[in-house]
Amino acid sequence: MELKQLFTFAAACSLALSVSAQDRVHYTGTELSNPTYHDGQLSPVVGVHNIQVMRANREHPAPDNGNGWTYNHQSMLAYWNGQFYMHYLSDPSDEHIPPSQTFLMTSKDGYHWTNPVTLFPIYRVPDGYTKPGRTDKAKDLDAIMHQRVGFYVSKSGRLIAMGNYGVALDKKDDPNDGNGIGRVVREIKKDGSFGPIYFIYYNHAFNEKNTSYPYFKRSKDKEFVKACQEILDNPRYRMQWVEEADRNDPLIPLHKEYKAYCDYTLPDGRLVSLWKHALTSISEDGGNTWAQPVERAKGFVNSNAKIWGQRLSDGTYATVYNPSEFRWPLAISLSKDGLEYTTLNLVHGEITPMRYGGNYKSFGPQYVRGIQEGNGTPPDGDLWVTYSVNKEDMWVSHIPVPVRAHASAHADDNFANYKDLNELTDWNLYSLQWAPVSLDGKWLVLQDKDLFDYARVERKIPATKELKVSFELMAEQNDKGLLQIEFLDENGIACSRLELTSDGLFRAKGGARFGNLLKYEPGKTYKVEVELSVANRMVTVYVDGKKAGQRMFFAPVPAIERVMFRTGAQRTYPTVDTPADWYGILPNAGEQEPLCTYRIANFKTTSADKDAGAAFLKYKDFKPYVDYFNSMEDENIAQAVPNARASQWMEENIPLFECSQKNFEEMYYYRWWTLRKHIKETPVGYGMTEFLVNRSYADKYNLIACAIGHHIYESRWLRNPEYLNQIIHTWYRGNEGGPMAKMTKFSSWNADAVLGRYMVDGNKEFLLDMVKDLEAEYARWEKTNRLSNGLYWQGDVQDGMEESISGGRRKQYARPTINSYMYGNAKALSLIGIMTGDEGMAMKYGLKADSIKTLVQDKLWNTDHHFFETMRGDASAEVREAIGYIPWYFNLPDASSQYDMAWKEVMDEKGFSAPYGLTTAERRHPEFRTHGVGKCEWDGAIWPFASAQTLTAMANFMNNYPQTVLTDSVYFHQMERYVESQHHRGRPYIGEYLDEVTGYWLKGDQERSRYYNHSTFNDLMITGLIGLRPRMDNTVEVNPLIPEGKWDYFCLDNVLYHGRNLTILWDKDGSRYQRGKGLHIYVDGKEVGHADTLTRVLCENVL
Repeated sequence: MELKQLFTFAAACSLALSVSAQDRVHYTGTELSNPTYHDGQLSPVVGVHNIQVMRANREHPAPDNGNGWTYNHQSMLAYWNGQFYMHYLSDPSDEHIPPSQTFLMTSKDGYHWTNPVTLFPIYRVPDGYTKPGRTDKAKDLDAIMHQRVGFYVSKSGRLIAMGNYGVALDKKDDPNDGNGIGRVVREIKKDGSFGPIYFIYYNHAFNEKNTSYPYFKRSKDKEFVKACQEILDNPRYRMQWVEEADRNDPLIPLHKEYKAYCDYTLPDGRLVSLWKHALTSISEDGGNTWAQPVERAKGFVNSNAKIWGQRLSDGTYATVYNPSEFRWPLAISLSKDGLEYTTLNLVHGEITPMRYGGNYKSFGPQYVRGIQEGNGTPPDGDLWVTYSVNKEDMWVSHIPVPVRAHASAHADDNFANYKDLNELTDWNLYSLQWAPVSLDGKWLVLQDKDLFDYARVERKIPATKELKVSFELMAEQNDKGLLQIEFLDENGIACSRLELTSDGLFRAKGGARFGNLLKYEPGKTYKVEVELSVANRMVTVYVDGKKAGQRMFFAPVPAIERVMFRTGAQRTYPTVDTPADWYGILPNAGEQEPLCTYRIANFKTTSADKDAGAAFLKYKDFKPYVDYFNSMEDENIAQAVPNARASQWMEENIPLFECSQKNFEEMYYYRWWTLRKHIKETPVGYGMTEFLVNRSYADKYNLIACAIGHHIYESRWLRNPEYLNQIIHTWYRGNEGGPMAKMTKFSSWNADAVLGRYMVDGNKEFLLDMVKDLEAEYARWEKTNRLSNGLYWQGDVQDGMEESISGGRRKQYARPTINSYMYGNAKALSLIGIMTGDEGMAMKYGLKADSIKTLVQDKLWNTDHHFFETMRGDASAEVREAIGYIPWYFNLPDASSQYDMAWKEVMDEKGFSAPYGLTTAERRHPEFRTHGVGKCEWDGAIWPFASAQTLTAMANFMNNYPQTVLTDSVYFHQMERYVESQHHRGRPYIGEYLDEVTGYWLKGDQERSRYYNHSTFNDLMITGLIGLRPRMDNTVEVNPLIPEGKWDYFCLDNVLYHGRNLTILWDKDGSRYQRGKGLHIYVDGKEVGHADTLTRVLCENVL
């Protein structure tokens, strides 16, 4: 082989190995667990409910504790016949020390469980039995129960339970060495009774003749036999027998002693397997063979403990395991494809004191198992897992799906609105048999009579630096017990603590000492308000409206993301240095302490942070854009918000946005960055400029009226309303109380824009205060620019569109511009009249709008060109121009196929479609681009002013008309060109106008053109592309115009709309925002709408 070929072959092999490695389960996240802390310093997923279902008690044997047996472990879970089934093995005190049996518990809801009943009883090993290589023999010896798989739901709907009887001749003998007795099965019937026990598998030394139960084929129940045969025929079940089965039994697919197998199915049908130590492989034939070598999942930290993997109901994947060399904490990692896992969050981070030591007993929540594929799906579609703590007490965890790593909304919780605990999907619960959490009317109740443990509830909130927490609090006693209230960061570090002590004190911790707040009385309700400032490291407590105390934080934190209530002090034992084995019994291990009860009601949190309105995004993640924009220039003109304050201003004012196509994202922030450059402080309030450089034809303060409509539409999304309030007032009242002198030099759709602003902010008072100004402006236009035929005239330069094909600087032609504007203004004033109940006003302007509509359709529609065109006298200008789409900006045309035909021109390269966007005149016209260059020509070159109008009109047409001409692909394509066109010399840029073929800005190197504020972009992003359609009512309407497959994700966040905070997000596979796949709409962080696809969603009456 030649050297070149050798290198090629080696490279190909290397690539194949690399691809193969990535085709196995692996972890690429950055979060790791710190075992020094019981919770690993992991942030919990939202809404996990950890429920203790069985508490061991040797001193007081009873049916509810398995009759006093204290080694309990290896639980299995199924959902069948409308309820949960959980079975686990149990020994009197130690692992691998008989006797041994399997208990079964059931639950309708996962929270309330039946007492354990024996499913597989104690089994006697035949006297004289021994194992190869040993001389000792069994005498009065019972078998050891063991199982790696617990349930099977047959094709006919039978529920089969299974277990295994092994043999341990002494406490260090391995009962799972292939020298056991065999595997047994038993049917669980719908009425709760059990069928007979049968063997389904015998180990090499046993058969029907020397065992107590028959082989399953002896059953006369044919369906039962068939169900058992299904198990034997299923390699996924046989694979879970490997430890107990005969060594090298051909029945087992993979003859390796990998322990605690589980699996799940990928969409392509392949199986993913996981074993102890996070070993993993792939099977492409249903589990009959497995890819070799079997190796540890890269990036996973998992010692000699079990790991559970499952495909969730939303199509994502989860692994639940102990991510350390210890059996704590219990954590969850998520994946969008079942192979690459990217997150790590807490499920269970408490370690109850081990009350009863014993053989191989380990500290922590361990041996986690969920519901195996085929064994049922709970109706809530959530992830349920079961496990033991300390191999002593049995637990289940309820994890809501989609699995949420972060809270999107602050708390406003009236517990009277909840009937059952499972409805508390925003609260994390730690509820025990002797320290239960419950609901009682308006109260969330924590009770505690457990000498060794406590009840705990926790509300996860968006990470907050300036936090206010309020709640009602009642203790039913003040002479015993302890309630701790802590405020935690994402790593579980408490910055401050409040306590109700056993000597009747309500106190606050500050450093090593406490400050007393008051003496509390039993049975009395206290209204508690807590203000926490991360910046000042200070907590201030108010009780019943009066300041009770103030303390410094005892630990600094970057932000607070959890508020926790706990009926006991935090534990630190065991530690990483605690010996692995302990055989003692704690004093009073089975005893209770006096019952203490605490009640919490009306829990609420609020944030005073700048980004408090954002549920998912943080401004800091987008600040690098602003830093880059600032670095692009030497700021030679600064107005009200200079570059030095640009970032702060944007953090305080703009909606946040991200998407998978980063040029859109960059342009979004660039256009906000440029917009604030034009906010100008004047003696009469804020104004907004068009040019930064002074223009001789401008009004006072260098203001130009041409793009007021654009300015209002773009600025209506600013969170601080004062900017736009003052900008509008400056135009209408800034000239000695009247309108600016040159306001009528340019056409206006201001009344429509002001109403459009109201549709976003809902500020009725401001809108109504402007009515007289808007009516006066309308009257001025009627007086000066109305033709005898009822239409309105305008010179093209007064439209801001000089050197056009159809018009002239002094020509009084009836143009689609001003006539559409006047229609839009009249329609707006009519709607205001309807809103205020002024029937006269509503009718007056409604009739004006109807008249203009009729005239525009009758006289400006060119039936030959299928287009709205300028009318010169009594004849059409016979040219299609972009202004012919402006009627749809105001939804003027009737829904008619004849009018719809006009939109075909945006897709025609002879019409308006050009490499860098939409031209201002049709490209086929002989006068296209014939008026020269550099004189602000509107004879075909691309003007963002016109692009913004056309794209707004296009979005209206696609949303408000039953049309079939345009698709979201057309809209997206034009928005994409708009984004791409806004660059000059390799950097973001917005100027006056550009060449339609080369994309060159025709005044790009002139100072006047930089940052030209003459168009909208972000309003198009919000209302068109993302599809938030502003309305006057309390319904949120969203209709994204993004083709399926274009973006994997987007999020529009921190939108102040009708006084509420809106979030709209799309997550193709659910992995980006962990809220499930699809389109989601939130109000104040709470979901109000969802669709699986990018489609119109109406969320009625949610504001």
